[in-house]
Amino acid sequence: MRVQRKPNLSLTQMLLYKGSNTTIARSKGNRTQRDEYVHGLISPSITYSKKLMNKSKLSRSVMDAINFNYMDIHRNHGESVDSITVNGKKLLKKDLPSIDTDWCSPIQAINNTVRFENGNYYKYTDRSGYTHTFACDHDRINQPYSDQLAGRQNNNSYQITKFWNMLSGDGTYLGLYFSAEEQKQMLGDAGIKEGFFCVESGSRKQEYYYSNGNAGVCVRKFEYDATYEMYNKRGSALFKDYPVGSKFTFAGQEYELKEDRTIDIPYGIDIFDVQFPKMRT
Repeated sequence: MRVQRKPNLSLTQMLLYKGSNTTIARSKGNRTQRDEYVHGLISPSITYSKKLMNKSKLSRSVMDAINFNYMDIHRNHGESVDSITVNGKKLLKKDLPSIDTDWCSPIQAINNTVRFENGNYYKYTDRSGYTHTFACDHDRINQPYSDQLAGRQNNNSYQITKFWNMLSGDGTYLGLYFSAEEQKQMLGDAGIKEGFFCVESGSRKQEYYYSNGNAGVCVRKFEYDATYEMYNKRGSALFKDYPVGSKFTFAGQEYELKEDRTIDIPYGIDIFDVQFPKMRT
């Protein structure tokens, strides 16, 4: 089929046609016909595409396929620059809807454990009232792939996923990216209380101690245990210059140094919130 140009174009119209590509969509039966004018030596041509699914009709199963089975879509060459094909239906990326918040579980601790499960959606409402949505896949939470395809990347959402993904992994360098105040806010919003807590994401799991001391807010549990054993069982060179009976303050409570250079402190208190007695001169 050949494209017929209108015989009476104004000078402005001709300049616009000359400087840009023009697409005119006509509905014809159950398919969409696109007439494309391509500037240059290539003759005008017509391309056809399957009728695009209305974004308001996307079901949970379709959104799940995009967000959790995208590798299968890629293997089947189901994604192009501007569209993605799911179950034989071609969808424009820009029209993909946001995740329904009713599908999402809040990021909320149960028994001081935050758990993310693969194949599920999560949400978090920040202090400004904005609700961020996430998808857990391959043992990590991220902005849903459908949002990324639609161009809805959000830096604040990215920072939230970074926080939880670091905690479910190693968590060593958390303090390089998040201030103590930011960490406490995120933990508090999730209902995590001071003391031992855990973050799981799929098969990833890390345990921590929520501390108000000088070792950071989120101290890995094995580091807590090693420090506790040093104070309570092995003794420490830190105490060699202190006389027996010196009082050390842990989490606001005083404990005396014993003759074997150990201190009887209960397991579970904040051993990083410590004040040493003044040295005698």
